[in-house]
Amino acid sequence: MRKWLFPLFLFAVLAFLLLDPSRYFLSVRRGLLLFSSSVLPSMLPYFFFTKLLTGTGCVTVLAGKGGKPVSKAYRVAPIASYPLLMSLLSGYPVGARVLGDLYEKGLISQEDAIRSASFTSTSGSMFVLGSVGAVILKDAKAGLIILIAHYLGALLNGLLYRGKKCARPLVLLPPLDASSDTLLSDAMYESVISLGLVGGFIAVTGLLGDMAADLLSYMGLRSFRSGGTLASGLLFSLFEVTRGCVEFAAFGASRVWTAAFACFAISFGGLSVFLQSMAFLGKTGLKKEKLLLMKSSQAAVSFAICLGLGWLFL
Repeated sequence: MRKWLFPLFLFAVLAFLLLDPSRYFLSVRRGLLLFSSSVLPSMLPYFFFTKLLTGTGCVTVLAGKGGKPVSKAYRVAPIASYPLLMSLLSGYPVGARVLGDLYEKGLISQEDAIRSASFTSTSGSMFVLGSVGAVILKDAKAGLIILIAHYLGALLNGLLYRGKKCARPLVLLPPLDASSDTLLSDAMYESVISLGLVGGFIAVTGLLGDMAADLLSYMGLRSFRSGGTLASGLLFSLFEVTRGCVEFAAFGASRVWTAAFACFAISFGGLSVFLQSMAFLGKTGLKKEKLLLMKSSQAAVSFAICLGLGWLFL
């Protein structure tokens, strides 16, 4: 019976599309516009240049220089510091993408890659401070509090999943020729394909969020579709982080609680970030259930930290 559940769900989604095609057309377009106007311009450079760095093999040397604190704290190979840094700099899903690339090239073990996924999945500072703090919440100070809590939550979350054994020594590979004819084209090709996956997941998860709100509205729970409520904020946070933050901002709660709920949405990432991450981390053997547990605990820890910081400074 279980093998039929997913096909039945897909048939239900297709049937639901026929109920209001124009609404769901706009839903998908909104997701694609979000991707093309915000995500694509900010992510393409990071995807391209991190792919080049990984391809040259020089990241093993960089990690060997500065990866010891990360190795000791989380008991993983020092090279895990590289996807952590890239995740902090550029946001979802670059950390997962880099981690998957390292595993594919044999630069990190499966065990270390899975452990590292617990602390290398963060949003970027530009999104948190600019999009959420300045634009959505219209509160720059709250944006800074959210960013600090979000980063601290990720770092502390990694401690929950660290192993009992010491990390394996870093394997240094000889650098490749950065002027290779295929290195640049391969990096760009793979970056474009990866970004296509990201854009598709953003559009589809936004659509599923609207469908879920409509379904609950048909069942009599109209607050989910009307928006601006705690319930709608929690619902859309399950699907897409930006929409979740917008709903929490419209809820009208105090600055402290609004910041804490926005931090929860950002740290959890929703179905969109989950699918993006699995697209790159699936090759490491990381199970969907394990990633869901990691993101849930990260969201809980970040929420608690943000609530505490909010009471102190907001």
